[in-house]
Amino acid sequence: MHKLLVLYPKPADAAAFMTYYVERHLPLALDLPGLRSNHYYRPEMLSPGDSVFLIWEGVFDSAAAMFLALKSEAGKKVARDVPNYSPAGATMLHFGLDGGA
Repeated sequence: MHKLLVLYPKPADAAAFMTYYVERHLPLALDLPGLRSNHYYRPEMLSPGDSVFLIWEGVFDSAAAMFLALKSEAGKKVARDVPNYSPAGATMLHFGLDGGA
């Protein structure tokens, strides 16, 4: 399994961000081919600052499946939508799931 994380910075208008994100953006993300599961979180920071407002995680069978999803038409549509609710963009990272400790 392989996980994709998308981290969003604190927006100017949190309520508007969340409304757009839940009602318009998430449905686009659900169309990503090969997406096994997904969740979003509003983290509480343990270090100073409030640099991460929201985290989305998507799980795919493999890194290859994730990259295919990102390069697909659905993936391109998701990417084009980000500036509509997050003008500062987002940070993406990915990693394999090894089972943990």
